[in-house]
Amino acid sequence: MKVECENCDKAFELPDDRLPTGKKVSFPCPGCKSKITLDLREKPEPVTEQPAAAPDASEGKVVYTPIAEKSSDELDGSDLKRKILNSIKDLPPMPKIIYKAREVMADERSGFKDIAEVIETDQAIAAKVLQVANSAYYGLSGMVSSIHQATVVLGHKTLEQLITMVSATSLLGSHLKGYRMGSGTLWQHSLAVALCSRLIAKDRAPALENDAFSVGLIHDAGKLALDKYILERKPQVDQALNAGVTFLEVEKQVLGFDHTELASDLCTKWKLPENHVSAMRFHHDPGASGDNQLAYIVHTANFIAQQSGIGSSMDAARYELDPEALTFLSLDEEDLEQYTEATREAVSQITESMA
Repeated sequence: MKVECENCDKAFELPDDRLPTGKKVSFPCPGCKSKITLDLREKPEPVTEQPAAAPDASEGKVVYTPIAEKSSDELDGSDLKRKILNSIKDLPPMPKIIYKAREVMADERSGFKDIAEVIETDQAIAAKVLQVANSAYYGLSGMVSSIHQATVVLGHKTLEQLITMVSATSLLGSHLKGYRMGSGTLWQHSLAVALCSRLIAKDRAPALENDAFSVGLIHDAGKLALDKYILERKPQVDQALNAGVTFLEVEKQVLGFDHTELASDLCTKWKLPENHVSAMRFHHDPGASGDNQLAYIVHTANFIAQQSGIGSSMDAARYELDPEALTFLSLDEEDLEQYTEATREAVSQITESMA
C-alpha cells in the first residue's frame, strides 16, 4: 500500500502482509514524525441522497443522480457545502478538549485536580501545556513541573487559553496544498491572530478575552476542510489568481461559497456560542455582523497579523482593514503599531518554547 504523509508529503510503500486487516492503525511518519492513521476496516456502502428529479427528454423517464455518485467538481455550491458538512460528523479533537475543560472550569464544585485530569486525558497536549507554561511568554521558566501545578499557578483563564493554543498545534500545522500554505504557515498566522485578539479584547472588551483568543485561533479552520476541493480545481484557481482575484473571491468563484461560510455552518452544527459563529462568519466583513464586537476584534487582529508578515497568506498585501473598525473599537494607528510589535514578540516567545 502506498501511503503519503499529509504533513510533509513524504510517500512510501508499506507491505500489505504487514498491515492488520479490519483494524485502525497509527504510526509515526518516517520523515517528520507526525502521526499517520490508516483505517483498514471495511466500510459500509454509503446511503445516497436523491435530489430533485430531472426529466430524460429522450425516453420520457425520470432520472436521479445521487450526490455521492457525482465527483465534487460536478456539484454546485449548495450541494458541495452540504456534502462537506455531512462528511464532518463531529468536533475535531481541539474543540472537544477546549469545551470539556470549559465545562469543568464552569462547575463550582470542580477543583484544580479535576481540571488537571481533563488535560491529562491527552498526554501529547499535557506535555505541550507544561512546555509552553514554562516559556518566557508566561514568565515561569522552569517553575511548572506538573499539570496540577500549572492549573494552580496560571489560573483558569490563562490555562484555558493555553489548552486552546497547544491543542490547535497539530490541527493547524498541516501543509495546505490548495491554499499554497506550507506546513506550519496556517498555525503561525492563527497563533498571531489569537494572541492579538486577546490583546485587543483585554484593552477594549475584557469579558471577551477568552472568546477572542479561541475564535482568533480557529478563525481560518474552514480552510482545512476546503483545501482538497481547492486543490481539485487548481486550473480554475490559477486562472482566477492570474486575473488578480483575491483568494477569498476565488473560493466563491470555484466553490460557490468561502471558508467563513463553511466554518460558521460547522460552528452552528456543533452548537458553539452564537457570537463565535457570527465572528467566524464575518471576520473579513465585520460591518455585516450586526455590531458583533468579537467579529471586529478578530478582523482587526487578522489585519495586524497579515501586515506583520507572520504566517501571511498570498493576499496579505491586499488585505484591507474595515474603515469602521478603528472607530468601533476606539483604536488609532498608534494602537495598531503597538499591537503589531506585541504580537510579533509573543509569537516568537511561544514558538521558540514549542520548537
